[in-house]
Amino acid sequence: MIEEQVSLAPFTTFKVGGPAQYYCAPNSVADLQTALEWLQKNPMEHFVLGKGSNLVVSDHGFQGLVIHLGKHFAGIETQGTTLVCQAGCLLHTAVKKSVDAGLAGIQNLGGIPGTLGGGAYINAGAYDQELCQVITQVTSIDLHGNVRIRDNAACGFSYRHSALMERSEIILEVRLELHKDDPKILREQMNAILFKRREKQPLELPNAGSMFKRPPGQYAGSLIEASGLKGLRVGDAAVSEKHANFVVNLGKAHAADIWELTEQIIAKVKADHGITLEREVIFLGRF
Repeated sequence: MIEEQVSLAPFTTFKVGGPAQYYCAPNSVADLQTALEWLQKNPMEHFVLGKGSNLVVSDHGFQGLVIHLGKHFAGIETQGTTLVCQAGCLLHTAVKKSVDAGLAGIQNLGGIPGTLGGGAYINAGAYDQELCQVITQVTSIDLHGNVRIRDNAACGFSYRHSALMERSEIILEVRLELHKDDPKILREQMNAILFKRREKQPLELPNAGSMFKRPPGQYAGSLIEASGLKGLRVGDAAVSEKHANFVVNLGKAHAADIWELTEQIIAKVKADHGITLEREVIFLGRF
């Protein structure tokens, strides 16, 4: 069940990075608990991987255990106006499910290439909707195999943050409370957002979504563009010509190229505008 030296690049949307020292893809909660027992006996760093859409893995890989919650944790169920989603369920799948069921509240999140677990972890959002607005309950498991259930308030949500980020726990399930609306109207709203994403974001190239968090009262993309950084390259990592808050892989980028490019962006925006951009994307491993 525990594999060694597994390449992580294929499991990320950026398609870069080295191997995990140890890797497992549990197919059930019981399987996950077995992996956690192994981790207790072999103490080391660990990382929970979902879609890999908000992630850059170091070229040196990750020295520790990567727990990949994939297809075996992708269940989704509608219970009245509640969506019950396993952590590995794709956020876009949940959006489509809600729209088809005539449930409003997350239709603007269509196209975000992440999972519900990762989305809850960072409080994902877009176009005036955030998951914290509809999450009622998060079920997680700690490193000793104990299952915990928290309501919205106990999750400590804020902009691109949750209290779950400070706890060594793995999200298992997320419950969303939505409200009834016309499926036709919701589908039109979702499709309009998807069209906007295709028009404004470089979805045709490997990327990790918005690279930087939005500074208070500003937009990272606008600041980067104002600094004349669209098209700036380090190796095959480049600032998108389409949207300045996206860094893209033009084909053969290395994780080190992406890191160096973001360093240059941060320095230039700081010099030009006096604002220090904060990375939203997780950089895993040694940089």
